[in-house]
Amino acid sequence: MTVVQRLIDLALFVGCVLAALSVGAAVTRRWAPFGIGRLEAVTLSLSLGLVILANSVFVIGLLGWLHRAVLIGLLTVCYAAGLRDALGELWRRRFPYPFAERLTELSGVEKAWLLLLLLLDGLAFVLCFVPPWLGEWDSLSYHLAVPKLYWQEGRIHYLPFTHHAQFPMTPQMLYLLGLGLTNLRSAAVAKAFHWLFFVVCQLALVSWGICLPQRSLRAGILAAIAFGTMPLVFNEASTAYVDVALTAFVSLSLWALVRFAQQPDGRWLLWSGIFAGAAAGTKYTGLLCVVLLVPCALWAARRQGVKAWGAIVLSGLVASLIAAPWYVKNWLWTGNPVFPFAYGVFGGRQWSAAMAQAYTLSNREFGGGRDVLTLLALPFNLTLNEIRFGHCAGQWLGTCPSSGCTKRWKCGKFDNVDSPNLSIGVLPLSLLPTGLLLLRAGEPLVGVGSLFIALVSGFWLAWWFWEAQYLRYLLPAFALWSVWMGAVGTAWQRVSKGTALTVRAVITVGLAYNTLIALWLSRPLLPVALGWMADAEFLRATTPAYRVAEFVNGALPRDAVIATYGMPLGYYLERRYFWADSGHNRLIPYERLRGIDDLMAAWQKLGVTHLIVDWRYVPSDSALARWLSEGKRRGWLEELWRSDEGPQRMEVLAVVRGRKP
Repeated sequence: MTVVQRLIDLALFVGCVLAALSVGAAVTRRWAPFGIGRLEAVTLSLSLGLVILANSVFVIGLLGWLHRAVLIGLLTVCYAAGLRDALGELWRRRFPYPFAERLTELSGVEKAWLLLLLLLDGLAFVLCFVPPWLGEWDSLSYHLAVPKLYWQEGRIHYLPFTHHAQFPMTPQMLYLLGLGLTNLRSAAVAKAFHWLFFVVCQLALVSWGICLPQRSLRAGILAAIAFGTMPLVFNEASTAYVDVALTAFVSLSLWALVRFAQQPDGRWLLWSGIFAGAAAGTKYTGLLCVVLLVPCALWAARRQGVKAWGAIVLSGLVASLIAAPWYVKNWLWTGNPVFPFAYGVFGGRQWSAAMAQAYTLSNREFGGGRDVLTLLALPFNLTLNEIRFGHCAGQWLGTCPSSGCTKRWKCGKFDNVDSPNLSIGVLPLSLLPTGLLLLRAGEPLVGVGSLFIALVSGFWLAWWFWEAQYLRYLLPAFALWSVWMGAVGTAWQRVSKGTALTVRAVITVGLAYNTLIALWLSRPLLPVALGWMADAEFLRATTPAYRVAEFVNGALPRDAVIATYGMPLGYYLERRYFWADSGHNRLIPYERLRGIDDLMAAWQKLGVTHLIVDWRYVPSDSALARWLSEGKRRGWLEELWRSDEGPQRMEVLAVVRGRKP
């Protein structure tokens, strides 16, 4: 049965991809800039189609029409709009060849690199069929859990218990589409959408080769290889996160802007605006693309000596209109368009100044210090992070925020866990610095695109360095730097046979390392991905939250209302639940509670019938722990289930009814 479900998921995903390509091709055929190549046409069509699909699901959800028949109807409309364009027009011989060299002109080593990338793409796609497990924490807590709650309710609605539900969610609308088409039986289609953005990133980076002074296919492919084989990127591709999706939209927006700087066709600005808006509709950091769009477009138009006021204004309007619905929704539901940020300016429902400050400090606890020495040491620390395993003492180049760091496991690390698959490999540090030597030698590298890459990645790095040194938040910058890596690697191969041999050896070693990490990550997951191991068996062995959900879904009544403490992973729960911890919302006014009596009253007001407590994340010396113990002693809380994992266990408690505090 598992294998059959895999085949059904595969068929549904192919149908979704074809629908996106169809509706995107219908628009691209009419609005494509003059002289684009087939690769660019396919990239634009697929990417635009995903934006259209996501926003259509968003509208359907707001209207309360989340039903499988409606989603199938949406796909049918997409086929009707452009299936003929997708299957016919995109493959006609009407597109010029945009590159200076052809695929057949690549060397044997370069073809081997490309084959390796394609094999890793296929492996990442297979891993999408692994059910969401503990290694996908954010998927289980909100990237998939929130769309699932929408689907169960039949509409997109306000969820007061998690601020994550108020983030822009363009990719999550595609995840909602995937979950809905399978009627929640599988998350594979949803996860595969993020993998599709992984492919779109590579298509965009190959297309960047057209923007280079040499119009180099070789450089574009090498850029895609450098980015696509990074262990962190490969790891993200098979999850239902959003960072690769954001990276795709940022890369596409900037690529279209550079194409306008080379070929002043106003339609390129329109495309740049579309993807800038999609980036802002994916994460708040994507707003940077919208902010920089108009000034960059003005500079590019002035450089070309053309007047493109209409196209520039239109691109800004399009970007704003595509992004705006998410921010308007937040304004209406929370009073804050960028909830939960900027609380001091806008305020926000179910939030407080203390919570806002704690959230900011929590993000800033990752990584090293914020001093100049740490900034200068970043290239080494980012590269060697998985080798150092994140420890501060004696291994951190720069400073470690040891004072004031409330969670020591964060300090000096760029992620929650120490794992080689959460790294960028050695290629960036091996290639990028050598580009300075090429520039001194007068070697043309990226042309006008370098200015835009430096500007956007510079702003991105500055925000990341100061606010949240979490490695995956830097993925858009790594994609842009991959363009430089592709150009540098290609340029060294032109200098002499000696430098060509050296750079090929360096790249081969770097790719070999990245591949070993990918295989190491994949080995324990492949049996379940291929259907050789049952999903339930895999989840019971790897994901404690699944074992809790099995009990809850089988034993608790359907009208149960569960308050979770230290356990935000609600994706597998089939009962109503909310995060009851004090740092997530103000549904329970903990600052006014004096004991278990007040807490019982707050639970009763919210209709709470049961609790799930993960004692790994509820400190034993906290007031909550004392109150829960007191509730058990008085007989107000009854233990129904607990894990057998020692003292730091997870348990399900029933709130005894009829007790009036």
